[in-house]
Amino acid sequence: MNTNPMEVKIMAETKEIIIALVGYIIAFVSPILGLIVGAVIFYTQKEKNPFLKKHGKFIIFFAIAMWIISIILVMLGLFPSF
Repeated sequence: MNTNPMEVKIMAETKEIIIALVGYIIAFVSPILGLIVGAVIFYTQKEKNPFLKKHGKFIIFFAIAMWIISIILVMLGLFPSF
């Protein structure tokens, strides 16, 4: 199989985008898991991949923001607590 280097680069970039997107979705659905996923992405890709390092940090911030927003909504009675 003859693969074009450009195709390999595009596939690698697509994989990175999907990893970041899944991290944001997890942070939205479950902020605690999102915090863990963001930390894992950030610390495992710290030296290797600046794109994933940056998004790992943003996923952590997003998870914390979602956590705070959900606490405020529960306290205001706008979102039911279980």
